[in-house]
Amino acid sequence: MALRLSIVDAGADVEDRLFEVLAEIPSSWTRDGGGVTVWVGEEDGERASRALVSGGLHADASLEEDRDWVSAAADLQHAVEVGPYLLDPHEGARATPAGSLTRLFVPATRAFGTGSHESTRLALRLLVEDGVRGRRVLDVGCGAGTLAMVAAREGASFVGALDIDSDAAFETRELSRVNGVAVACFAGPLAAIAPAARFDVVVANMIHEELGPLLTGIHELLDAGGRLLTAGQLAERQWLWVEALEAAGFAIDGEVRENGWTGTRARRA
Repeated sequence: MALRLSIVDAGADVEDRLFEVLAEIPSSWTRDGGGVTVWVGEEDGERASRALVSGGLHADASLEEDRDWVSAAADLQHAVEVGPYLLDPHEGARATPAGSLTRLFVPATRAFGTGSHESTRLALRLLVEDGVRGRRVLDVGCGAGTLAMVAAREGASFVGALDIDSDAAFETRELSRVNGVAVACFAGPLAAIAPAARFDVVVANMIHEELGPLLTGIHELLDAGGRLLTAGQLAERQWLWVEALEAAGFAIDGEVRENGWTGTRARRA
């Protein structure tokens, strides 16, 4: 149980006063209009109430039932249909029936790329439409690994997934195992890939500022005529992204859009 302490008439300096009187008591608080709500553990309630009174703050106390916030957040997540795939944040009895779609279990974790954002859906569409069967694919900035897993499902001969965030790389490895696909996962920068490595397709769901500096390195990893599929760029700034791609040696082959976001097909010229 948690104790909720509601301070109605808090005053402008209330946060400074709270820092002072609750310094030794584990607590958190948030503003609500002119008032403040303070949460403390039930075992600290009496001590916190006395401390507030000593600081000239009157609070109305009430108990708040404990909640499983992880489960509550999961309940708000819904399966996302993208082309022939169903990206489902639930498993077991809570899994969404896939029907004729290919279901991938992609829970809402710290890693980006569960399908809830337009840019993930755009990158997935490009990947499916481009066709990767028998090709070597690299997912740069893999996040949750959704794109890498789709490439494997689509019949790629080899799929690598790379992210500078080690949590994302480990998440991709675990989800690939759970979904029964083979993905080679790496944590580190693009420069860590051996210069001799070559890929037919690179897919990246990253914003311009993150992906732009990597374009030259990606160009070197692609075979002649290799494809670069990108998403995460704002449609209103697409012209800047096209300029960056062309400056790095890519030719533009088309684009898709959704709610102000752009996905771009390009190839090593």
